[in-house]
Amino acid sequence: MTEDRELQKQIAEQAQVESNPTAASPAVRAFQFFLVPLLIVGACVLVYTVLNWVVANPRSSREWLVDIKEGGRNTRTHAALQLVQALRRAEQPDLSLTPDILALYKATPEEPNAEEFNLHRLLATCLGYQRDPLACDVLVTTISTFKNMETRTAAMDALGTIKDPRTLPDLVKLLDDPDAIVRKYAAFNAGAVAEKAGGEARARAVEAIRGKLTDPSTDVTWNAAFALAYFLGDSSGTDILKKLLDRKYLGEKIGADPNAEALTVHAMKIGCSAAGKLKDASFVPLLKALTDIKAERDVDVRFAAHQAINTIQEKK
Repeated sequence: MTEDRELQKQIAEQAQVESNPTAASPAVRAFQFFLVPLLIVGACVLVYTVLNWVVANPRSSREWLVDIKEGGRNTRTHAALQLVQALRRAEQPDLSLTPDILALYKATPEEPNAEEFNLHRLLATCLGYQRDPLACDVLVTTISTFKNMETRTAAMDALGTIKDPRTLPDLVKLLDDPDAIVRKYAAFNAGAVAEKAGGEARARAVEAIRGKLTDPSTDVTWNAAFALAYFLGDSSGTDILKKLLDRKYLGEKIGADPNAEALTVHAMKIGCSAAGKLKDASFVPLLKALTDIKAERDVDVRFAAHQAINTIQEKK
């Protein structure tokens, strides 16, 4: 019995030894407690250094343009997005880039159903940020010949950013397009270009945009009212603009759109901007209601309402 007990004791002790990890040596402990944290710190320093270098040495717009021309699908996508941002941030457009952007634009085959990556749309946006009248003919042609609606609307927005009065007749014609989306963008951008036009051309544009205040599409009437007020100082759409400050009205018009809240906030903000441009005191009661945190939940709308009130009350 004694021998059996001794044998059981030895087996139990052996099993316990095998189940426990071997005690770490001093070298292993040093690696665990000193070298591993040091490697982590070193990796963090390396990442910080690389990021700091990237921020301090951003790639130029021309380098992004080269990547669009020569890179693969993923590279071109990233480069196109970066080019848009680089041109948007530029204090002064580099007009030497315009011919190269135009050449790439013309050489790129149209993809009528492009959704995830529409290079023409991005390049049209770039041409807008260039503010170079050299691009206007190509953009006007795009609107009339391309099938992709995103590309066409981007071209209209680009014309509205460039603001070359020569393109105003083309935009005014689009106010009668059978597609409400085209009329919507035409109303906004015709107003933007008309701001820089004069004489009879401006007068014809104002009259044509006023005609869109009774358009069957509410989106068209909203853009027409905003364009008249913001770009042209025309108060013809005042009643429509006041409706844009009413959440209940907007909710009824926008309906169950997945982006209903973002669309509502955008509409209310442009309503505030237009009110400020007109400096019309009749907007003040509506704007003051929007500054109440209990009545208006969106901070950007409240801020826009405050700005509009301040602008209106500065009027001498």
